[in-house]
Amino acid sequence: MRACIACRCPGRVIGFEHQRQWRRANILGILLVFAMTVPLVGPSIGLAREANPAEWRGVHIMAWGLAGGPEGLIPLKEAITKVFHPMGVNVIVFEVGYNFDYRSHPELRQTKFITKKDAQDLVEHCRQYGIRVIPQFNCLGHQSWRNTLYPLLTQYREFEEPPDVPPGERWTELRSWCPLHPEVNGVVFSLIDELIEAFSADAFHVGMDEVLVIASKNCERCRDKSPAEVFAKAVNDLHEHLVKKRGLTMLMWGDRLLDAERFPYGKGWETSRNGTAPAIDLIPKDIIICDWHYGKHEEYPSVRYFQEKGFRVWPAGWNNADAVRSFIRYSRQNNRGGVLGYLATTWVLEPGGFCWALLGERHPALVSQRALDAATAFHAAIEELNASADQSY
Repeated sequence: MRACIACRCPGRVIGFEHQRQWRRANILGILLVFAMTVPLVGPSIGLAREANPAEWRGVHIMAWGLAGGPEGLIPLKEAITKVFHPMGVNVIVFEVGYNFDYRSHPELRQTKFITKKDAQDLVEHCRQYGIRVIPQFNCLGHQSWRNTLYPLLTQYREFEEPPDVPPGERWTELRSWCPLHPEVNGVVFSLIDELIEAFSADAFHVGMDEVLVIASKNCERCRDKSPAEVFAKAVNDLHEHLVKKRGLTMLMWGDRLLDAERFPYGKGWETSRNGTAPAIDLIPKDIIICDWHYGKHEEYPSVRYFQEKGFRVWPAGWNNADAVRSFIRYSRQNNRGGVLGYLATTWVLEPGGFCWALLGERHPALVSQRALDAATAFHAAIEELNASADQSY
């Protein structure tokens, strides 16, 4: 069953109390109901107990860079059948980046990639279990990592937003493209359109996290504009293409919309220190904000803040089980009608590593400690969501 973005009903797992009704039915009735409604057998621990039909139980799958390519699809499909579906997961955010067989710009394809057929097979497998697939392409920032420059800025050097640091120090920054370059959207939107078609997508995640290089004084197009203005321009261009033109729902990470002085989430990258936060008042309110925080805090004030600003918010945690429980509880207690549920991020570098960990694999070549920690936190999230299954989001 496909998810419905309008009413937020991604699907549910049939509750165990129905079994008492089945036992009172005649043999024909039992067989008919069983054939129509019983899910496939999966792990008994952490099964969804009447998951709220409006609740988004999501998993973010890293399928780019070292984790890209088709080899991760095998454990992913097995985990969908044996773990995700029985536990009530109804959304997968599949971040593919440049690891796709792009036809419009084959020069931007990474060495390891999945094909359109791979994407279609994944979507069809998920559809059997009522799981919606939302593709992701990380836009604007994150166009490099350490000493690696990603394909867009490798092939189109003129698209780069030049950092405000000497050339010898530029590898310390996460590189960005310039959203004011007149040709960059044409290239990027072609890639996005291919992913939309391949995944039969009705929603798209544009990333937009950790944009550190923006409105550079070294950029002739941006130097007289504020970081918030430039960031909002990038968001609004994507919204115009995805929502107004294509009719999709748009999701993005929320860290660049949070002022570090106002939101004391520590010294990490989950808030903005470079002037992008005022963009929150310059972008459409129908964007879903994925509010990610990985540490344990007594409060997560951004959950209320995004709702007060008129956005729906999808809280996202990672690999700290205690933090995940705390974040889910706080989000539930501070829901003002805009909290969608919970998104478990994974950030595992090995192809399929997170899914292998969920399936019980422990070979170090397949499963890292990072994967094990993410899997433990995922189970904690499901337990916390199940504990509050009788409370509405």
